[in-house]
Amino acid sequence: MPLTRFAMIVKGPGYQPQIHSSVLASVAFSTTVTCVSSLEQALTVAKGLLQDGVQLIELCGGFSPDEAEQVHASIGGGVPVGVVRYSEVEQAHLSAMFGSPPAGGPTSSASAQAD
Repeated sequence: MPLTRFAMIVKGPGYQPQIHSSVLASVAFSTTVTCVSSLEQALTVAKGLLQDGVQLIELCGGFSPDEAEQVHASIGGGVPVGVVRYSEVEQAHLSAMFGSPPAGGPTSSASAQAD
C-alpha cells in the first residue's frame, strides 16, 4: 500500500491544535500539520490522526525520544512515529543561533538522522 496520508506534529509555546492545524492535499497525497504546546496535546492529536487514517506521524525536533515513545504507545503502535533530529554539526549551528536547546528539544546522536 503506498503512503498517501502523512502527518507532522510541531511543538512550541502557545500553539493550540484546534486553531493551529492545516491539511495540504492533492489528488494523490495528504499532509496534515498540527501544532501543539504540550505532550498531552500531542497524545490527543496523535489518536485523532490515527482515527482519521493517517499512515505515518513525524514529530518535530522539539519532542524528546522519550516523548516520541509515549506518542507511539498512546496510539498502540498503530502507525510509525518518527522524530526529526539534527547532526552534531547542525546541532552546533543551532546552539550558536539559539543557545542551548531546550529540555526535550533537538538532540544530537551518532546516527543523527530524521527517522
